[in-house]
Amino acid sequence: MGGGCALDGVTHHDQITLAHYLKEAEAKVGCPSHSGWYAKLGEKVQEGKAHFESCSNEEKVRLTRLFEDWVRTEELKAWYGEPENGSLFQGTSVSSLTIPAEYDAPLEIRSVQDLEEAIADQYIEQHDRYEADVKNAIMEDTSKWRHEGLYYGVVVASKLLSQAFDLSIKAEDAVFEVDGVVVDPHEITTYPAEIREKYFEQCLERIDCFADIPNLTQAELESSLVLADISKPKIEKFDQRILLGPIRCNEICTVISEHVCDLIEYKSGGRIHPRSLQVTIYDTDTPYTYNQIMGYYGREMSPSLPGLVVLGSSGTIDAFRWLYAYRVSLLSQKIMKSSLYSEVAKRFIPFVYFGVLVERDAEILLEMDNLSKLRYPGNISPFIEFAYLIPKLVDYVKATSDAPYEDDLKKILIS
Repeated sequence: MGGGCALDGVTHHDQITLAHYLKEAEAKVGCPSHSGWYAKLGEKVQEGKAHFESCSNEEKVRLTRLFEDWVRTEELKAWYGEPENGSLFQGTSVSSLTIPAEYDAPLEIRSVQDLEEAIADQYIEQHDRYEADVKNAIMEDTSKWRHEGLYYGVVVASKLLSQAFDLSIKAEDAVFEVDGVVVDPHEITTYPAEIREKYFEQCLERIDCFADIPNLTQAELESSLVLADISKPKIEKFDQRILLGPIRCNEICTVISEHVCDLIEYKSGGRIHPRSLQVTIYDTDTPYTYNQIMGYYGREMSPSLPGLVVLGSSGTIDAFRWLYAYRVSLLSQKIMKSSLYSEVAKRFIPFVYFGVLVERDAEILLEMDNLSKLRYPGNISPFIEFAYLIPKLVDYVKATSDAPYEDDLKKILIS
């Protein structure tokens, strides 16, 4: 790993556009280091899809209910995993060590380099703050773990990316008339298809922050607009402007991950050397409308996770499960709360770091070498994630022992 994190042809003080940033991730799709993962991903998704489609309706319901049980488990683990009064190791497994980065004023992000620097600086600060506690709490030798960094990952609220890439527009560039119909993007799914298409075409002319992004789709632009925020931190630059949601978040997560790993090693003088870093991006605005726009809502093989949208995650699915990303996103939202709450309380938490209970948990639950890899292009796809999980759900059912009902009855029946 090197100490420089600027993209080719870009100095540290330049404002990097989202289009420029995404170019670094595009090259990974066909590179040898990712080819094995994509081959496995395609094979398992096809396997899961084929199995589910071949199931009876009864079996489909059973698999879906088993998945919903897993979702509920993650919700409960997020609920009891929130730190209380600075407590450590309150949660379990991937949310054992949950450490917020806290500021007394909004974090003013002028570029994505500022964001990368802030994440790296806080990582080092929070590592140094709790390293002795971790060392003293655990009997095993933790020197290797501590050298690689206490935290395997970080969760970032989506609007921080909006600030970093200046994804903002004036209100009149989002709400305007199309063929005599005033279109509000938050109600986009209620308009006829021809109105939506013309609205998309006019948005391309009005909104320049997505300029030069290749093959920008109508769904991507609509999803960004439906996640747009009017309430936001009191930062003068965004006064009278709307913050749009980021797009292609898996790519953003991967590039941030690699840059921040380099920065952590460089800034710590090699004292902390992360093998990789998991990055998650989430948003709480209108998750069901978002999933409608993306084509997932109500679909048999595309379950919507309640309460928020996991927009992006670095790392392969094997390295960091979708439901882990959901848990840490829920936990982070509980800790971060809303921008208006932060303004009143003067407690601003733009991102949250996560670590495991003991070092061996990282090796069992995660793939520590693969947390920076590009998961797949675009945003998180509930279809891909669920289809990939189906073979595992089936294996769980097959591994369950025969029902002990008769033996249980013998224990209570009087002969």
